[in-house]
Amino acid sequence: MTTPFDDPQAELAWMFMQSLCDDAGLDEGLALLSDDFTYWSINTGMSFDKGTLRAAIEQRKHVLTDITIDLIRCVNEGQTAVIEGQFEATTVATGARYHTPFVCIFDTRDGVIVSVREYSDTRLAASVFPGAS
Repeated sequence: MTTPFDDPQAELAWMFMQSLCDDAGLDEGLALLSDDFTYWSINTGMSFDKGTLRAAIEQRKHVLTDITIDLIRCVNEGQTAVIEGQFEATTVATGARYHTPFVCIFDTRDGVIVSVREYSDTRLAASVFPGAS
């Protein structure tokens, strides 16, 4: 198994993932993204640019808190890193635990992330996020 620290692309991906947690620096995470960055999630079926992603992350803070992301494994090939992990949080409304496995595929170029595609449990996301598929 590769860790995110065995490969520059994987390290970029893992640093970005960690920037999504509660006490992490979102600005530092977004600085790892290219100007033409896109983010696609199976939960929405839509692609986001950097600005839309920032807004979605800020909105998520009203729904989830105590966010942690645990690494299960990382696979690298060329300019692509795949992170498999466990996302855990607490819902703001009810205090219920929200945990879901996920896989994110990161494409990089010239030391920045150009795209992320996220796959996770769509049923669970729909139970927490209104409008999620």
